[in-house]
Amino acid sequence: MTSIAQKPVSELSLARTTKGQRTTDRLLDTAELLFAQQGYEATSLRDIAAAANIQQPGLYKHFESKDALYHRVLQRALQPLADEMDATIARSPQEASFRTLGGRLVDVLARHPNVPMLLIRSLLSPPSHRDDIGMAWVDRLADYGRRITRAAEFEPAPEDLILQIIAIFNLMFGYFWAAPLARNLSGMDPLSPEMIERQKQLINRFIEALERGFGRGES
Repeated sequence: MTSIAQKPVSELSLARTTKGQRTTDRLLDTAELLFAQQGYEATSLRDIAAAANIQQPGLYKHFESKDALYHRVLQRALQPLADEMDATIARSPQEASFRTLGGRLVDVLARHPNVPMLLIRSLLSPPSHRDDIGMAWVDRLADYGRRITRAAEFEPAPEDLILQIIAIFNLMFGYFWAAPLARNLSGMDPLSPEMIERQKQLINRFIEALERGFGRGES
């Protein structure tokens, strides 16, 4: 029998993870997928519990409400994104650029490729079903875009700034949203490490061209 001391690090981590934590993670993974596929309003806790193979009363041991579960889904995926942006803003003006950030953001999103669809659904939700939780994150990420340009001492005209933020948002998040379409058209897996690396290179080239077009070239 293999002793704990002889197990690989990954097995040690699994052994130290409690059953409750594994159930929480399974619920978060399941909720992330269903919210992305069906939307927040159309997804019930009953749906999530059934897909996660847990009784609905058991779900309430982990999350007190659908709002609380949705909060955690977005927090888990997007807080690392916010942390990367905070770190970029704290750098010197020469280093505080989307060029130094794009690849890291793609890596974060690749771990939760369904979340971009959640944010896009938030943007498209009608006023009668406004997704306040998702929109709070959209607004927060847009504000980070403005703060990064200020930290980089690069202030295009306001109308150019909003176009820049929208373009980067679409390139960053739209890639994951369109992944099923890309898979159907090409037969390739857009979430493979090779394709993710190509996307990161494309984003870096795009941002360099964008900044030059708006008046900031290489130093």
